[in-house]
Amino acid sequence: MSNAVKVFFSYSHKDEALRDELATHLSMMKRQGVIEAWHDREISAGSEWANAIDDNLEVADIILLLVSANFLASDYCYDKEMTRAMERHQTREARVIPIILKPSDWNGAPFGKLQALPKNAKPVTTWQDQDEAFLNVAQGIRRVVEDIAKLKTSSSTASETTTPATSSLPATSGGLTERQRRRLEQERDSVQQQYDLASTKLGRLRQAYGIETDVSTKLKLEAQIQESQTEHSRLDGQLEEIEQKLL
Repeated sequence: MSNAVKVFFSYSHKDEALRDELATHLSMMKRQGVIEAWHDREISAGSEWANAIDDNLEVADIILLLVSANFLASDYCYDKEMTRAMERHQTREARVIPIILKPSDWNGAPFGKLQALPKNAKPVTTWQDQDEAFLNVAQGIRRVVEDIAKLKTSSSTASETTTPATSSLPATSGGLTERQRRRLEQERDSVQQQYDLASTKLGRLRQAYGIETDVSTKLKLEAQIQESQTEHSRLDGQLEEIEQKLL
């Protein structure tokens, strides 16, 4: 289980029933040993809850933000957990995934630029079949889990097979020469700019989709959102690869 991807639930206790439903849909990944899921109901009696939350938030590979009006109104969820989650996402230490549980005005939030689940960020409670909504969410999470698991495996393999450098070129602690590291850093900065632009575009499309009432226009926006999400995910994966090389 040491290589399992650690998943952290950030949610309002008022949405606990929906959190339980999501956890149920993630059960297969838990049984397969590919994830370890944690939320604050896992805290044992007598433990300091704030420390337990902080500790698990700091080691999580994936942080799920279960978004609703309750979540946005919670000072602890928004100001503490979400803020720290976004900091770790920005430094590529963790991946933040907003899960839109209920209709709410979240587009202006810091996580509004991130690709949300379910499909097209349609709130779970507005789906005709909520099991279908949670299935869509679980499938999206599984894709991210698989990406992170591959990076963990490749990183572990690289560290095990690394041999002392014999090149006369000066190498950094990660086995890269200074020239290679500079090139990777330049590439990362370029991709980061593209990623930020894609994030802004995706946020604007989602905002437009949320206020649009014309059916045909909404269909066109859905297609644009899908295309934008694909590009956003591609750039995100590219950044992950570069960061792994820089480790």
